[in-house]
Amino acid sequence: MNDEDSATSFQRVVSSASRSLEARPDEPTDKRDALIEELQEELERVKDARREDAFAFIIICILLFNIVFFTVMPTSGGPLALLILELLILVPLAQKMGMENVVQIISRVLDRVSSQSSGE
Repeated sequence: MNDEDSATSFQRVVSSASRSLEARPDEPTDKRDALIEELQEELERVKDARREDAFAFIIICILLFNIVFFTVMPTSGGPLALLILELLILVPLAQKMGMENVVQIISRVLDRVSSQSSGE
């Protein structure tokens, strides 16, 4: 879902909710509560979509950064250290942005790398 679709969808929900509330201001509070709940859920979906887009942008920037530095570094130790450092930075970033599935994947990779390095 891109930003325009989510913003348009949210605007449609807000405008329909405001029209229905303006048309009948003495409407029971149950229906108003349902509209408010619907608006809150839609707003949360829009926020999640934006966080996912921002995280994807950060990942793409990191990949481009890696391409540049991996071609410049003469040894394999530098890129490996850079990858581990990036993974350590991505875990708190993913947690902050609400990407729990990404956090689990990165944590597994870090656990696997640390167990292989300690086992050798």
